[in-house]
Amino acid sequence: MKNQYDLLNGSSVDFDEYEEIELTASEKKRMKKRLKRDIKPTRKKARPLIAAAVLLLLAVTPVMMQNETVWASAVRISQQIGQQIELLMNKPEGSLSSYKKMINETATDQGIQVKVNELMLDDGQVLLGLTISADEFRRTALGLNRDASIRPGELRVQIGNMSFFDSASSIREEPIKNKDGSWNYLYALKLTQADTNGDGKIGVEGYNVLDHIDPNKNYQISAQFTSLEFEKNPAQTKSGNYRDSYGEIKGNWTVHTSVNGSKIIADTKVYPLNKEISINEKGIKGVLSIKEVRVSPVSIKLHYTFTSSTGSIRNGTNVGVKIKDQNGRDLSESGSGGGIDRVLEMDEEYRNDKGVVMLRFVPYVSDYENDSSKDLTSDAFNLKVNNN
Repeated sequence: MKNQYDLLNGSSVDFDEYEEIELTASEKKRMKKRLKRDIKPTRKKARPLIAAAVLLLLAVTPVMMQNETVWASAVRISQQIGQQIELLMNKPEGSLSSYKKMINETATDQGIQVKVNELMLDDGQVLLGLTISADEFRRTALGLNRDASIRPGELRVQIGNMSFFDSASSIREEPIKNKDGSWNYLYALKLTQADTNGDGKIGVEGYNVLDHIDPNKNYQISAQFTSLEFEKNPAQTKSGNYRDSYGEIKGNWTVHTSVNGSKIIADTKVYPLNKEISINEKGIKGVLSIKEVRVSPVSIKLHYTFTSSTGSIRNGTNVGVKIKDQNGRDLSESGSGGGIDRVLEMDEEYRNDKGVVMLRFVPYVSDYENDSSKDLTSDAFNLKVNNN
């Protein structure tokens, strides 16, 4: 069997000090079901939307999935040393210490506790390491099963005089609950839609927070959850719809701290691309425009547009861009976007692994109705990146 330290991506924890936990078949099945990232696309209200591209992913590597015993031990160790963000992003422990801040602040409402363990400002998003717990009375009142979790819902973030809400968010959930019945999460909120004048309305879209903060200044930041979600007892669910399977708890769970963006700003690289690629495939013609790619220690972000010259792009054919690393590994994780009949806008996000030294951009055309996709390799291009 592969060395346990290798499986933990460089962790120096001594596993002999911890009890190995063999998972039952049902626990393994439940763990694999939970090892996904729930992605909620941005809610843009100013213009018609086309369907957002949403991809689910596993939060661990295949080699870790082959040894659930080590994974279960790793989760429990992470709860003791506070490395939630690294663990749930499958990064070595401590690798993001210089970018994140330990918070350990708890907000309570209606008998439910939301503890923010860690907070990290990234390029275009904020990451929160959370623990959510509820007393037995509240869990009983909600009709929760013993293993059912309470999940984070809507989040509003205030950084200085800038407010962010109604933005895309994503959740990664640890597969094994804590001994006290609580659950750990990694919650990411896009900081791309901003209220910059305090009127309570989104005034700016396509906002990039790192371009608008002073690296020499500390900013007060608040994170307010206005709702939480819980999975209903199957007996309470009348339909098979996802939303009908979850209940919502309205409330106010707010924590306060401060952030400084100097380190993440210094280590985020912006590479101008300014590529325009003519597309003529599967009956669709137009121009794919790729302006730039942004590479931070956590993520790789790409914004592109496709302008059709042959009519509506709502016919099931999609034009997009995938990114591979120097080894041909597909880095795609998630994306969201919107547009009008002739123009598609997409924001793609990819996980940044330290081993990435080259990015290969591959345009593609996919046909949802026929479940087919064609890579336009003749239009692919490479970019060397500084990823120290």
